[in-house]
Amino acid sequence: MKKLKIVLIGSGNVATHLSMALKNAQHQIIQVFSRSLENAEKLAKKHNAQALNQLSELVEDADLYIISVSDNAILKIVSQIDFTNKKVVHTAGSVPLNIFKENIKNAGVFYPFQTFSKEREINFSQVPLCIEANNPDFEQFLTNLAKQLSENVQLINSEKRKYLHLSGVFACNFVNHLYHIAGNILEQQNINPKILFPLIKETAAKVEKLTPLQAQTGPAVRNDTESLKKHLDLLTSTPEYQEIYKWFSEQIFIKSQSNN
Repeated sequence: MKKLKIVLIGSGNVATHLSMALKNAQHQIIQVFSRSLENAEKLAKKHNAQALNQLSELVEDADLYIISVSDNAILKIVSQIDFTNKKVVHTAGSVPLNIFKENIKNAGVFYPFQTFSKEREINFSQVPLCIEANNPDFEQFLTNLAKQLSENVQLINSEKRKYLHLSGVFACNFVNHLYHIAGNILEQQNINPKILFPLIKETAAKVEKLTPLQAQTGPAVRNDTESLKKHLDLLTSTPEYQEIYKWFSEQIFIKSQSNN
């Protein structure tokens, strides 16, 4: 694949990590658009690219346009730019391919299934890249590009991708909120939350070898009612945590019984 000249519409977490992966694969980001010129400039500086906050200033002859903005903003971008004869993709998990107009010759989805934060480096070669396109040639184009960035490239259509995105919310966002709760409980007792790190790492590592049901441990699985009651008593001052604890414990017990 030749070196591509790419326009990046967006400057957030996904845009930042994806653009660096593209740069490492010897492709060139030539423009970065953001509603905030300051944000566009920060990312553009990493690529020696032009920073923009006006869509009207986008070049017409880029090899690929990547829309990497919030889900709610994608339709507005698509409605303001004529992508008819351009190659264009969005990077959203829950936005269907048909958000692009039917007259666009080459439209697709280039969805990295991972959690991204600007402050944290990530090995992009291990990030699953989910591809969808409106024609076979563009699908192959995107697949070839994705394989330069990642060892894990999959063709996943809009219907399946929305369930993939949903599963990610459970496996990442909800779990991360539970980390917050666990850390908050410890901080209130002047215990450093870093003590949780080995436990978190081993829990994640186990489900690479075992199913989550096989890996499940704790008082709810054992139906240890005494421990469950003690924990609920400790959460009296935070009833919202009590409700979460009750619901998860009930679900874990039910699933453990159905697995026996």
